[in-house]
Amino acid sequence: MRSWFASKLALISLLALASPVAAARSAADGMACLRATDLSCAQSVRDELLQRSPDAPDTLLLQARTLFHEGSYDEALEIVEQLQAAGAEVDAYTPYAATAAAAQGLLEAEGTGLRVRHDRGVDRVLAEEAVETLQASRDTYDRLFGGGPDHTVVLDIYPTASRFTAASGLPPEAVRTTGVIALSKWNRLLLTSPRALARGYNWKDTVAHEYIHLVVSWRSGDRTPVWLQEGLAKHLEGEWRGGRAAYLSVHQQSLLATAIRDDAFVPFEKFQRSMAYLDSGEEAALAFAQVATMVHFLTTQAGDAVLPRLLDRIRDGQPSEEAVAELAGFEDFEAFRAGWKVFIAKLPLVQEQLAAMPVVLDGEGDEFASDPLLAARADLVRFARLGDLLREAGRHDAALVEYKKARDPAAPPSPMLMSREAVCLRELGRDDEAMAVVDEGIGLYPEYPLLLVTAGELREALGQPAEAVEAFKVAHDLNPFNPSVQDALARNYATLGLDEQAARHLRYARILATGGAID
Repeated sequence: MRSWFASKLALISLLALASPVAAARSAADGMACLRATDLSCAQSVRDELLQRSPDAPDTLLLQARTLFHEGSYDEALEIVEQLQAAGAEVDAYTPYAATAAAAQGLLEAEGTGLRVRHDRGVDRVLAEEAVETLQASRDTYDRLFGGGPDHTVVLDIYPTASRFTAASGLPPEAVRTTGVIALSKWNRLLLTSPRALARGYNWKDTVAHEYIHLVVSWRSGDRTPVWLQEGLAKHLEGEWRGGRAAYLSVHQQSLLATAIRDDAFVPFEKFQRSMAYLDSGEEAALAFAQVATMVHFLTTQAGDAVLPRLLDRIRDGQPSEEAVAELAGFEDFEAFRAGWKVFIAKLPLVQEQLAAMPVVLDGEGDEFASDPLLAARADLVRFARLGDLLREAGRHDAALVEYKKARDPAAPPSPMLMSREAVCLRELGRDDEAMAVVDEGIGLYPEYPLLLVTAGELREALGQPAEAVEAFKVAHDLNPFNPSVQDALARNYATLGLDEQAARHLRYARILATGGAID
């Protein structure tokens, strides 16, 4: 009896310790969960408080914040307005109203544990592949980092840069200076539609990039500093496609090569808060190259298996620089940086100096505004315009003469002119010369869709449908809003007997032709 009684007392004591009173959590605990990028934890605290004290101001504020992180902006805003009307203090840094307004009218597509929201109309062409990209990213990076967020991941794709900026909470000048077009913030992913940029952009890798931020933040309790987060995201952003070899753009390679030569790197202190606050797009591009190659050096030294261990150490409080150095086998971070400089000096970097692609948002500028040479050279544009008039009149030899006048031997080449010249050469029956010009242009500017479209047209005309698809597919991935590219993909996939892929691009062509009225 005494034994049973003693056991009963022990059980009662344990139950008392685990009782709602003893285990009660506060709204501050839920806010701490949100700061640590643990939405599931915040949801659990929120639900507990709604049962216990549903009308308390701190409960309502936690509910509003949690709804905002979940992507339920109208509901969050309604609660915030009620609190403000009652005189309660609400933080001024969370853009409840701006985000709710920016997200109005977005449609939703679902995947396993994810939701993608996009604009009505032609942005419907993004939905299917956005879900596929985010799904592949979750599978890839959760495995690579040893786990990922256990909540539904929301990706909002805003149709214009201005709506993205409003929802991001970033100052417009930061977006325009460094070209920020996507964020991982508030346990969600925010993306600008490629339709908002004059030539589109590599939006799929950008989705992967932002999801890496979310995983890294979640795994480390949001203790990973910006430089390391950006390095991981940039180095690994192509992994969801099965490779990471070309993680630096040609422009970034040229900037890094110059920095190595001149020992002129961007100091860590300059992007401690965010890459968005750097002085220029050039400086941001170099900073990304620096931190991405540091992660490359780390994984070269210690393998991919080091990544979960790194985040565990940072989550447990070890300084990131110290953790990186130790896991890479160095005494301290300065020794790691010295080893990194030796490492990058041996990388096969493009040495040719190239101009940055201009950031052209929401239909600004003319057709030359997105060209890295002609955007800033009105004196050369007049030759390019005359060349266009001659080309359209079928005078291709004369057009080539004017396009050559539009060059500047002392400046980076123009991808637009290279594309125009290739078209003229093709019309003159000089196919080999045309392909040589296009291949050179794509090597320098692999994310310039016009060059890729020209390459696809050349390959198709030469009876090479597989090669044509390869070029058109990259152009589509950058800018899926070009109807001729969708038609070309459907046509060439059909030639190859790939009926499912052909049907997909026929569907995209119908969406574009009807303004999204037909899915």
